[in-house]
Amino acid sequence: MRVAVHGIGLYAPGLPNWQAALPVLRGEQAWYAAQLPAVTLPLPSAERRRTSACARAAWAVAEQALAASGFDAHEVNTVFVSSGGDGAILHQLCLALASPDRAVSPTHFHNSVHNAPAGYYGIAHASHAASTSLCNHAAPFAAGLLEAAVQVVTENRPVLLVGFDLVAPFPLAPLWPAQQDFAAALLLAPPGRSDALAHWRVAPTAAAGAPAADPDWLLQFARANPVAQSLPLLAALAAGTSALRRLPYLDGLSLEVECAH
Repeated sequence: MRVAVHGIGLYAPGLPNWQAALPVLRGEQAWYAAQLPAVTLPLPSAERRRTSACARAAWAVAEQALAASGFDAHEVNTVFVSSGGDGAILHQLCLALASPDRAVSPTHFHNSVHNAPAGYYGIAHASHAASTSLCNHAAPFAAGLLEAAVQVVTENRPVLLVGFDLVAPFPLAPLWPAQQDFAAALLLAPPGRSDALAHWRVAPTAAAGAPAADPDWLLQFARANPVAQSLPLLAALAAGTSALRRLPYLDGLSLEVECAH
């Protein structure tokens, strides 16, 4: 499957957006875990107060990628992915169910629905475009990229891929897939427009992940957060060079991405 990359979003400690991340991903500047800026969704105040940290992180990267692409939100399908949803909300639900009255907050219950971040995005943009929310414990970004590429090819329309995974509070923290906050987004579209940032060929493969000359901090980040497995791809985009990357997928498979500029 062939897709074009038109927009990129990034929101992680030390990588608050794509432009700020470029010199780090190119090796021109050292990475350090700087505090992330706050994110506010353009929603009515009552609804805005109900948003979770996951929804805000997803919104941050989605807006970066969408704004950079030049596409209108109403013409773009969305695919939202994470390893296991919202760990902080799950923690709150567990606390409530372990309490004497077992009373669950309606807001927490509302945000526990796996497609809540996608819902907030759709409401903020008043968009009726199709949206898919996926969960894949070990390989969410590969699963989301495969789904997004299939939609681009079969429906011949742009798709916004949004991946997010935030750390969970204790006692879930040691068992949660994400040990570091990370969110990333890609606006993918059918090839044809001259303003594409890159062109990718995406295909599942039985081949093992290809070793890449990526710095230690990047590889450690990718091991600390399943969505951050996208970082080698983002580094290839930042470098502006052709590259071959394989992302871990299911049952010993990989998702092979051939990057061309």
